Amino acid sequence: MQVPEIKTRPDLSTLTAQLQGDVLTDAVSLGIYATDASIYQIRPLAVILPKDEDDVRMTVAWAREKKFSILPRGAGTSLAGQTVGHSIILDFSKYMNQTLEINQEEGWVRVQPGKVRDVLNEELAPMGLHFPVDPATSSRANVGGMVGNNSSGTKSIIYGKTVDHIIAAKVLLADGNVLHLKNTDPETYQQIATQPSREGEIYKKFKQIIDQQKDLIKEKFPKVMRRVGGYNLDEFVYTDQWNLAKLITGSEGTLATTLELKLHLEPLPKFKSVCVVHFSSVLDAVGSVTPILKYKPSAVEILDKIVVDLSRENLTTSRHCHFISGNPEAILIVEFYGESVKDVMDRPTAMIKDLQEQGLGYAYPLFPQGPAYEDVWVVRKKGLGLMLGIKGKKKPLPFIEDAGIPTEHLKEYIDRTLQICKKHGTDVAMYAHVSVGVIHVRPILDLRQEADIQRLKAIAEETFDLVMEYGGSWSGEHGDGLVRSAFNERFFGKEIYQAFIQVKQLFDPENLMNPGKIVEAQSIEHNLRYGTAYKDRNVNTHFRYKTEQSFQESVHMCTGVGECRKLIGGTMCPSFKATQDEEHSTRGRANALRMAMSGQLDENGLESERLQETLALCLSCKACKSECPSNVDMAKMKSDVMQIYFDKNGARLRDKMIKNAPVMASKFSGFLASPINAIQSSTLFRKSLEKIAGIDQRRKLPAYAPEPFFKWYDKNKKGQFKSDKKVVLFADTYLNYHEPTVGIAAVKLLNDCGYEVIMANVGCCQRPKISHGFLREAKRDGLTTLSGLVSYIDQGLDIIVCEPSCASALNDDFPDLLEEDNLAKKLKTHVLMIDVFLAREMDKGNLTVRLKAKTDQLWVHGHCHQKALYGTQAMKKALLDQDTFSEIPSGCCGMAGSFGYEKEHYEISEKIGQEILFPAIAQTPNNATLAACGFSCRHQIDHFTGRKAKHWVECVEVVPD
Repeated sequence: MQVPEIKTRPDLSTLTAQLQGDVLTDAVSLGIYATDASIYQIRPLAVILPKDEDDVRMTVAWAREKKFSILPRGAGTSLAGQTVGHSIILDFSKYMNQTLEINQEEGWVRVQPGKVRDVLNEELAPMGLHFPVDPATSSRANVGGMVGNNSSGTKSIIYGKTVDHIIAAKVLLADGNVLHLKNTDPETYQQIATQPSREGEIYKKFKQIIDQQKDLIKEKFPKVMRRVGGYNLDEFVYTDQWNLAKLITGSEGTLATTLELKLHLEPLPKFKSVCVVHFSSVLDAVGSVTPILKYKPSAVEILDKIVVDLSRENLTTSRHCHFISGNPEAILIVEFYGESVKDVMDRPTAMIKDLQEQGLGYAYPLFPQGPAYEDVWVVRKKGLGLMLGIKGKKKPLPFIEDAGIPTEHLKEYIDRTLQICKKHGTDVAMYAHVSVGVIHVRPILDLRQEADIQRLKAIAEETFDLVMEYGGSWSGEHGDGLVRSAFNERFFGKEIYQAFIQVKQLFDPENLMNPGKIVEAQSIEHNLRYGTAYKDRNVNTHFRYKTEQSFQESVHMCTGVGECRKLIGGTMCPSFKATQDEEHSTRGRANALRMAMSGQLDENGLESERLQETLALCLSCKACKSECPSNVDMAKMKSDVMQIYFDKNGARLRDKMIKNAPVMASKFSGFLASPINAIQSSTLFRKSLEKIAGIDQRRKLPAYAPEPFFKWYDKNKKGQFKSDKKVVLFADTYLNYHEPTVGIAAVKLLNDCGYEVIMANVGCCQRPKISHGFLREAKRDGLTTLSGLVSYIDQGLDIIVCEPSCASALNDDFPDLLEEDNLAKKLKTHVLMIDVFLAREMDKGNLTVRLKAKTDQLWVHGHCHQKALYGTQAMKKALLDQDTFSEIPSGCCGMAGSFGYEKEHYEISEKIGQEILFPAIAQTPNNATLAACGFSCRHQIDHFTGRKAKHWVECVEVVPD
């Protein structure tokens, strides 16, 4: 059944001319799609993003004619390697992602396969319904992929798996036939089976397979609920109501291509609570599951010490970890659903008393539904990515993590599994669904080392034997793919395995559908993303990558879990949200960087022009540094790669203009401001600038101030407020030469709060140079700025910054450009956003006054760097009447420094803002005050909405006595 590998790229010109969707055949695109979240890499033949069903049919027909295999794919978050192969990939996520019909009364929905699960549930929530299957990747998981994988998740103890919710499926066979699969009674099934059609043949022969193996299926399929290995033959031996959509579920794209799905919905739970039980021993935590289950929780999840500690360190999750007490070796997150508040609080209260009496656990914080409840689940959902992002060459790998064990044997199984790993000198990390016997044990290995490849094989073999001994499932949730399919014959026995082959041949006789998965599979160690032949080239960088250990390891921190592909919530990744192109996700860029630096892209490596195209839509928003579970800092890596590119190819005029913008600002503000502003606002100037430098003529460059801030300060210095409490206000380029009103407001606010303000007019923070790849010059010129700031820091003074991008340059970027760790530490500790400083002073008891908004409604848009590195809650925390503060959940505004000014990026800049920010502003009352701390954010808002936003310091004042 093996399909020979095609050595040459197929000619898709004929097919491309027929399709409405996208066709990707270049080396970067193919390399990006060569991986998922697994340990594997196989370069596809081509990638098709079909616009509609006609595109799918034409692609499948063309592939069949050419004898190319077909691989349906969604978000590509597979942990088992289901979504990589030497095939024509059909990516449904960009276009075929619509909700087709919702029947609220009957509780079902009809969707295209590319629909994202959380997006679907956002649509259903107003109706009181949801699709309850909730894998950790639900923010980007496509429903078609969830069906293909038979996904489950944290709530499977009450909601089961995807197969329990599938009602019908419209699928396309490789031979071009379309099947409408739904529930059939025996009489209807028999009528279909007697028809002289492809559908009739499948129904007839499939029944023969089941009838022949019925008793053996009952015997061989594991009796645990979490079982997704092989084909779902066991769905047809305990009932006479057959639905072949349940066979397609979990088939990993090996039988047919899904065109449409009809899914059962559940009512949203009325009330929820969560209890976090802390343990000093992992095995005690595992052993507590049985007594917990009698209280009927909706979920019981385990996180071990590694994941807990990583959660406390991660920029995003650390803000949510308030519920963790002490230093537990493991925690159990126990959730309850119920019909009343009393119900969801009484059951966990009784559980806590029971555990205490048995001496199980040491802390039991309990939260009803609300912010604290949500914090717990943020930490749990990001646990997988956090664990995979462990720094260093060794990573927690998914290959034995999917075992589903009867809960009564779970503690013993985990104990023996840990002993196996210890015997092979391998540490582990653990998390997941202890309620249903699925604890994801991840051995920590480096597959670039032959010794660790041998450990991979040995640990897999010995653990497999344990699973068989305890009557568990080898594939409990993540499926077979490339990592477990080779075990299927041993797991199910020869007879059932032959039945799988018969099913595969019945639906796909030419073996064109995702070959090599479930049956006829490779062994575990082949086609590794990182094997012994993998080698990184030396990379000379300007950032030191102190936390990541090196540029190379920074790239390798991306594990493929795809958090950057989420479409709702957060800021990461603005360009992916706008384009829905894999290339413009953080994961896509990281894969391109990995290929370039390992010689898998082209001979130019990191100097490649094509690589620059891949990085071009990175807005350097830094959201990935906090929202990516692995803290991949793409903005930093992009800057280094741009410097490498400039060193070989030189910089464009536009890049040089942006680099020198602070120098120009210092020259053009003051008495030249008025004529310069008039000139650059003129139509002739803007048209000329577009032609010469690619600055879109629809934009007006920021105006220069007739009086720079530092001159205002000098004029008013004698009358300044004096105090023993002193702070230093950094005079950034924007505040100094474009909007002195921000600096003046900051001085007044700090004075009114009791602080004497010293102005630091010591030069640019070097943000334009850093973000545009002029790192050598940024470091050279920035040392002058830093020298001026450190002279104040050494006096025990804090440096207060109003512009978020300047703050991030000084206390995030520069510390990693410096060799001197002590200086870097000073910058990280003593350079603060003004709102963060005031909130901190309030916590310390140093702030004897409180603030209030100047208007009854203050609507705030957070700058990307502000949200990523510092958070926006300090702006609210400092206010006495916090009800006046409303934050727009706006993601990125789309300007991102110069990005929105660049002609080729104007439309996408607008589209990013249109996602949430501009419509939200349109809904705000006209008498509300808009606040945006980012200079570029204020200009973007003004340009596209006509509303004038102010800096936060201009919007608040001290509460009068």
